Amino acid sequence: MKLYMVPAAPNPTKVMLYIAEREALGCALSIEQVVVNALKGRHREPEHLARNPFGTLPVLELNDGRFLLESLSIIRYL
Repeated sequence: MKLYMVPAAPNPTKVMLYIAEREALGCALSIEQVVVNALKGRHREPEHLARNPFGTLPVLELNDGRFLLESLSIIRYL
């Protein structure tokens, strides 16, 4: 799985804190973190809009190619 995120933004931070809590409890989640530079507008480029038409972050790409777009749905899935 891949987590597309931007550091220090509130919603991606929620997901990152949840992942850190799980790993601290011994549940290793193999999730690749991909930083999307929102300051340079990378979240509005066609490559990211193909993942999330709203252009928001975070986005979790599942192993089967589907995407989860909301922080709370990502946390529930994990």
